[in-house]
Amino acid sequence: MRLLVSADIHLGSPIRSVALRNPDLGDRLKQASRDTFAEIVDLAISEQVDALVLAGDIFDNGYPDLKSRAFLIAQLARASEAGVPTVLIRGNHDALLDHKAHGDLGPNIHLLHKGAPTVEIGGTAFHGLSFDAAHVAKSFLPDYPRPVPGKRNVGLMHTSLDGAPGHDPYAPCAERDLMAHGYDLWCLGHIHAPFERVDGPILAVMPGIPQPRHSGERNGGTVTFVSLGEGTPEFERRAIGHLGFSECALDLSACADQQEVLRSLGDALMSAQVPERDMAVRLHVTSDRHGTELVTELAAEVLDSIDRVFLDKVKSVPPPRKPGAETDDLVRLMQDELAEEGFRQAALQQLEELRLALPSEIMDELDEGGLDTLLEEAIAEVSLTLHAGASQ
Repeated sequence: MRLLVSADIHLGSPIRSVALRNPDLGDRLKQASRDTFAEIVDLAISEQVDALVLAGDIFDNGYPDLKSRAFLIAQLARASEAGVPTVLIRGNHDALLDHKAHGDLGPNIHLLHKGAPTVEIGGTAFHGLSFDAAHVAKSFLPDYPRPVPGKRNVGLMHTSLDGAPGHDPYAPCAERDLMAHGYDLWCLGHIHAPFERVDGPILAVMPGIPQPRHSGERNGGTVTFVSLGEGTPEFERRAIGHLGFSECALDLSACADQQEVLRSLGDALMSAQVPERDMAVRLHVTSDRHGTELVTELAAEVLDSIDRVFLDKVKSVPPPRKPGAETDDLVRLMQDELAEEGFRQAALQQLEELRLALPSEIMDELDEGGLDTLLEEAIAEVSLTLHAGASQ
């Protein structure tokens, strides 16, 4: 039996943090998530897999976006008509998959949940449990069915395996317990970077997010094929996704005039092009005269003549300077101020006020852990302005 495994599609994701910086890129990302899912269905059909497996977070939120749900149903119906069944579970974002509220998804599409945790396809038993709430703090594993004797057993689970450092602890499950449950294969969702775990004849696959939504998900953009036969299941990662993210470091310190700056930006952005794929670039610029706002404006001009490359974000910092200069003394004074407990508490209070004013989808971009980075960027901007003024 050959399976195509995916998860974390996040259809309908508002992409607000990206869209606020670059509306064109935001629109392109929204379309890319749909195009990528259509490509997944195309792959399932062209590769004639025995089942398409989706391990949760097919949607991004519980809002009544029935247009996205209709898109999902249409795509899975294509697979069904081509003889490819789909097995899926609800992740923590998947209220739109609630069959009681919105109806069944259609023939040959099997949504596994507490009331119907198992389905048999081609002599293989698929088992899965779905989220019924946005957050589950305990492991689902004790409630999974026991393996069916004499058959291959496949589990679908949406989980932060072993707590997954850096991710919210949704339905955390210990890897050793998962691999000891008796299934031949685990198809996992929730962690957006792909990985595989092998323990003797047991395989666990996290396929990763097929269409990354921001620069922090650059390790995604994959799905996984799994073949179930004798012995340990075999797997093959396959690159997918219609829009990728890249980072580029660019030193503009030696540029004598704006023409040289434009040429350097053009060379850097041209190098980000990938055949038949959109790319979003995050620029890390070193310059003593060009701040973030100016570089952003110049890069936007350059991109008018470069196809399929978008500007994600620019961060500009001054080059390292020898200690002792007057402007550096001012910067050191600001850094000393940042170390004062009273200043930090006031900054945290203002940060929290800003977070509460943001849409819930992007408020975590201003969490407490990012305060130091924000303050460092602010000092860099001030230093850049002071240095630029001193050089005129």
